Amino acid sequence: MSDEKFMDNKKLTEEITPESLIIEYLNNTSELKSIDCVTEALDIANRVLFLADVTYEVAESISHLIRMWNIMDKDIAPEDRKPIKILINSYGGSIPAGFTIIDAINLSKTPVYTINIGTAYSMGLAILVAGHKRYSYPSATFLFHEGSTDIGGQIDAGKFKNYSKFYEMLLEKLKTHFLANTKITEDLYKEKYRDDWWFFTDEAIKYGFCDTVVKEFI
Repeated sequence: MSDEKFMDNKKLTEEITPESLIIEYLNNTSELKSIDCVTEALDIANRVLFLADVTYEVAESISHLIRMWNIMDKDIAPEDRKPIKILINSYGGSIPAGFTIIDAINLSKTPVYTINIGTAYSMGLAILVAGHKRYSYPSATFLFHEGSTDIGGQIDAGKFKNYSKFYEMLLEKLKTHFLANTKITEDLYKEKYRDDWWFFTDEAIKYGFCDTVVKEFI
C-alpha cells in the first residue's frame, strides 16, 4: 500500500482520530500483516512515541514527528494543544542523537510529556528531564552517570586528541542540561557523575529528575 493511497484526500492540518486512521488503514489493506501495524497507527494518532535505544535514526523520527505536530497545531494556542507523550524505556545511547530529541522538545510549543515506564538510564534520563512535564511509573528505575564513548576502531593520536576535546564539550553540555532541568547542585553533580548513580522514583522526584508518579495511565 502506497503512502499516497493511505493518505489520499487528507490534509496535514486535518484532525486525524485513532478510529479514522485505523478504518482507513483496514479499508486500504488487503491483509493485516501484523497487530503491530495497528498499535503503531494508534500510537501515532494519539501522539504517543516510544523511546528505547537512543540512535540517530530514532532521534530523526521523533524530532520529525514533534515538528509535524507543531505544524498541525500552528493555529491552536499552546495551552489548548493535544500533548505529545514520549514513553521512555531506555538504556541510553548516543549523546548527539539524544540532543536532537532534546532540542526538538525545547523548540516545541506543543506540550511534550516524558514518561519513564521502566528505565531511564544515561541519555534516556537526559531526555526524560527535558520534558515539559515529566512522569514516572511507580517502580521505574533511573541511572545518572558520565556515560561512555566508542571511537570506532583505530585512530591516530592527533584525531584522538581532537575527539577527546569534542567529547569533553559534550559532557559539559550534558552538565549544563542537568543543572538547568533538575534540582541537583553542582557539588552533587561532581560527586555523582564519575560513578553510576542508581535510584528509584522517590529519589528522582526529590532531585527533580521527574515531577510526578503516575497513578493511572495518561
